[in-house]
Formats: sequence, C-alpha cells, structure tokens
Amino acid sequence: MKEFISILISFIFMGIAESIDSAFNNAISIDAIVVCGSLFSIDLILKSISEIGTYTYRTARKDESRYLIINTIISLILGIIVFLARDYIVNIFNLTQLQKEMLSDILILYIGYLILGRVVNSLFEMIRLKSRLKLYRNSLIVYYCTLIGLDAIVYFGTGNLKLLFCATMTSWIISIIYMLYNLKLEFKLPNKETIINVKKYGIPTALERLFSRIFILIYGVIASHMGTEKYSIHTVCYAICLNLELITNAYQATLMIKVPIEGSYEEQYKSIMEIKKKVFPLIILLNYVFAAIYLIIEHGSLPIDKCFPYIIFYTFGVFGLYQYESYKTLCITQGKPKILLLGSTIGSCVRVIICYLFYNTSIALFIFGIVNFLDFYIRSVIYRIELSKIKEQNL
Repeated sequence: MKEFISILISFIFMGIAESIDSAFNNAISIDAIVVCGSLFSIDLILKSISEIGTYTYRTARKDESRYLIINTIISLILGIIVFLARDYIVNIFNLTQLQKEMLSDILILYIGYLILGRVVNSLFEMIRLKSRLKLYRNSLIVYYCTLIGLDAIVYFGTGNLKLLFCATMTSWIISIIYMLYNLKLEFKLPNKETIINVKKYGIPTALERLFSRIFILIYGVIASHMGTEKYSIHTVCYAICLNLELITNAYQATLMIKVPIEGSYEEQYKSIMEIKKKVFPLIILLNYVFAAIYLIIEHGSLPIDKCFPYIIFYTFGVFGLYQYESYKTLCITQGKPKILLLGSTIGSCVRVIICYLFYNTSIALFIFGIVNFLDFYIRSVIYRIELSKIKEQNL
C-alpha cells in the first residue's frame, strides 16, 4: 500500500500538470482543441510501435540502454515517415481547411516530438520499475515545472500553438538530461539477446497496442464527423478520461513492482487480487473527484456546461479499466502478450462498431462515452478466460 500511495501521488501530480498543459492548448481556440485531438489519435498509434523497447523491458528488467536505443531508432524512422506524409495524414480527419493547415504545421515538428517523447517516457518507466521512486518523483517535478513554466511564457507571450509544442519538447530535453545524469546508464548497443527478447515480448505487445490504437484512431475519425462542436466536446471529455487513466495506471504500476516477476501463477494471481481489493474504493473516489478538477482546468475555450452530462458517461470507464489493468498485469508477468492482443482486438472492434452505428444520432456523445467502459471490460473478460486455461494447465 505504501508503494501505491507514493506512485498515486506522483500520478495525480502528473494528471493535474497534464491538464494544465492541455488547458494552454485548448484556451487558444476551438480549432486548437480539434487539432490537438487529431494529433493525439495519430500519436497514439505511433507510440504503440515506437515503445517496443519499453514493452520488452517490462518483462526482461535489464539492459535499459539497449531497449532505449531500440525505441530511439524506431521513433526516428516513424518520425521521418510522418514528416514526409503529413499533407496526406491531415486528410484522414474531417477537418476545416484552417484546421488541416494547423495540424500540418505541428507535424513538421514530429520527428523531434516523437523521439523525445518516447525517450522521456521510457526513462520514466524504467526508473519506476527499478523502484527508484525518489528519483521518479524528482524527475516528474523537474519535467512538469519546466513544462508549465514554458507553456505560460509561450501562451501569454505569443498564443502560438506550434510554439507550445516546442515548449513541450524543450521540457523533455531538460528531463532526459536530468534522468540520464542520475541513472548513470552504461550505454550498450542492442545484441542478439536483446533482439530475441524484442521478438518474444516486445513485438506481440506492440501489435496489441497498435491494433488497439488503430481502432482508437478510427474512434477519433468517426467522432470528427459529428461536427466541430460535438467533436470538441468529445475531445475534452476523452482527454479527461485519459488523464483519469493515470489513477488506474498508478495501480498497475504498483502491481508491476509488487507482483513477483519470477513467482508462480498462483503467487502472482494472489498478490494481484490482494492489492486489488485494498485500493478499489480509493480509485473510484479519486476518479470522480479528479474528473471534476480536470474538467474545470481543461475545458479551455469550450463552455464548461457543454460537457454535461456527457462527462459522466465518459468517466464510467474506470469500472472497466480497473478490471483490465489487473488481468493485463498477470498477462505481462506470465509472459503471455498474445492474450493481450486477442482481448484488445475484440474490445476495440466492439468500441468502433458501436460508435459507427450511433455517430449520426442524437445520443452519439453518450455512446462515445459509455464505449470506454465496454471496451476495457470486454478485454478483461477475454484475459480472464485465457488466463484460466493457464491456471488449469498448472494444476
């Protein structure tokens, strides 16, 4: 419980800081909200591939620098592709001409944005998995204080969305330097064992993330066809949901530290269930408290009353996420990424099909909210079914 509270405090701090960062973007204009929502959908997909080294490290737990280098190389390749294809990518979404031009301008920065973002995220996770929680907290403070400070200077000084993204990248550079200095990693090039581990653990997990996020992209594209006002409401509500995931992510991060990586299936399952029972009431309470806080911070140029009552349905997703993170951890510790792929594919398909059927109706925003719960709950059910087969084999 001590580790959970420590990580939870860090994640809550992250959520508030991310909301403030989003608030600066959203305060510029409704167009800026739409552009940031579209960029987020693109970034989610590329993140799933460019973090393949991090996915592998979650199971391997050694040779940090080798997996960091793999992330960097893949991010560079993907960033170049996006830069060259940016004028085609903007046409995926149903945007106005001004919004397309704004998104294209942001994608010019994407090579640096993708590389720096993936490196800093990888370092944060590696530090956390090594249980260096003091360094983890200090690194978060350095990053978010720098980010909010630079955001404020850019917003009040220029009000330029592109420069706000430059402020984010500058914050990442400062944080990377700070973490690398304190980690004192011995840099080694990837070797044969690294590649084998990537094939065994990283690629299946990356495929799971990729398919899931392709469907999230489709989810965003479908939402963009609801019109600018409804799409902006969806963007704000869904961004709040993603910030709220930091609470369940804190739970999952605790599981990754506390669950014995070399333990038997029974030992790992028992450990997860014990922690799950202890933290459930706190997670639900914090979900709704911070949903209100994030909404106040993030609504930007969108009137806050426009988000009601839709935000209630979007935040209901925590009840599915809580189950999902529990069984996802067991799949990771058991080295069964293919189960993650199966569950995510089915859950994401259900999300997209339902949204497509209802996007042009008067209840579209209610549906777009409730499918967050359905998606993750269906995944958890699939995980449980497949994991039960492993349990039977061990008897």
